[in-house]
Amino acid sequence: MEEMDYLEEVLGETKRLLSDLFTSGLVSAHDGTLEEMDKISDTCRQCGLTFAGEKLKELAEEVKANRHRMSGDFDRAVDLFCSLDQYLSLCERKLTLDKVRTWQII
Repeated sequence: MEEMDYLEEVLGETKRLLSDLFTSGLVSAHDGTLEEMDKISDTCRQCGLTFAGEKLKELAEEVKANRHRMSGDFDRAVDLFCSLDQYLSLCERKLTLDKVRTWQII
């Protein structure tokens, strides 16, 4: 059960980070947000959320690159953001179902 709680915490932190990024914008993310993206990316990889870790790393790199672009082409960043958000939602649903299944067994 501790593993599920830890995964739930990681998913929550990652979703909170995406919310912060959405609020600040994909162009003007703070340095602290970008640093936190790198840290949470590593945490996701370590706990088995490899897709989330990879996409979060790619999104951080894209946001960093967007800070220095003159053009308004943010399609890649938006695609990464949406893919990551959807993946996290699916993971949360699966975790909830796994918890319910565990409760039924006990």
